[in-house]
Amino acid sequence: MSTNNSQSTPNIAILIEEGFEDSEFKVPYTAFQQAGANVSVLGSRMNQTYQGKQGKVSIQPDGTTTEARAQRFDAVIIPGGGAPDKMRTNPNTIAFVQEAAALGKLIAAVCHGPQVLIEADLLRGLRATGFISIRKDMENAGATYIDEAVTTDGNLICSRQPGDLPIFTSAILSRLNLSIPDQSLPDRNDNSAEWWQLAEAWGGSTRQEIVNGLLKAMAGERYSQEAFKHYAEMTTDSATRAVLLEIGEEKVSHLELLESRLRTLGEQLFLPAMAAGAFASLRNILPPGDEMTILRQALGDIQTGVIDCFQLQVQFTDPVSTMIFSSIERDLAKAEQRLARLYQERIGLKTPEPAQPTTLVGIV
Repeated sequence: MSTNNSQSTPNIAILIEEGFEDSEFKVPYTAFQQAGANVSVLGSRMNQTYQGKQGKVSIQPDGTTTEARAQRFDAVIIPGGGAPDKMRTNPNTIAFVQEAAALGKLIAAVCHGPQVLIEADLLRGLRATGFISIRKDMENAGATYIDEAVTTDGNLICSRQPGDLPIFTSAILSRLNLSIPDQSLPDRNDNSAEWWQLAEAWGGSTRQEIVNGLLKAMAGERYSQEAFKHYAEMTTDSATRAVLLEIGEEKVSHLELLESRLRTLGEQLFLPAMAAGAFASLRNILPPGDEMTILRQALGDIQTGVIDCFQLQVQFTDPVSTMIFSSIERDLAKAEQRLARLYQERIGLKTPEPAQPTTLVGIV
């Protein structure tokens, strides 16, 4: 990697295209500026204002990958979202990244950012990570996929999703010997560090946004806990009852995780009214003994939970809360398969044992 002496200021290029994930651009961009680096935003068109996927960031580039030269820069950063899929179709962008890699520059990609590295054939033989939906693509491109917040292999740094951003950005700052006044960077393996505070200082999720997400998850899990007890009371089939009760019991550990995180963030706990109201209406519409209706209702609740937890998992720049949402989603995905098999058995379908459940994936 090209290094700078203590008197020089690193030059960093951040690649951009329409539909980039807002936080995956904003958090590194802000941190690099606070550290005093020279940051250039490079797009495919000079006279275009690029909009973030979430509508929170709008920016015009400083230049384009067409006229930019990689030797000017010490690092190239590739945010995720829908932008990398557009970047990979631009031969100028691919050539720029390939030139930077050939010159030994630091390359850092987050989420769907490795799609650009796939197109540039820069992952072969390297340990790397990225958003789960492109895992197979990365492996087919020759990478060894590692499901960790940050991977480092030579001059390549990769990360998975918005929740990893403070760790990802800190790893880049450390690699470039950059520091920010009045901020200390924890060791990236320090699970006790309040990473969300660093991310918030760099334009990521606020404490209240994280709290609101945790409360939303808690409302869903409290509702599900009571609902599955009710479903178990309504069914006359012992096997169905056992499965419903087991799934309901899993909610206890989910709630404990959520409550613990909320307390760590200094939040007072309460049961949101929407959970209580939704459960009250459920009691009035579900007749006892209607096995198929009970199973379909339970399956629908679980599927809603999977979607909700996925949305929460990719929304916040807090590694701890993201990990909790991801853990709950995995449990719900397993529960979904159990209920689906049970439903299929009840209607006379025999299905093979499924592979390990996969989580819901999408573009971030």
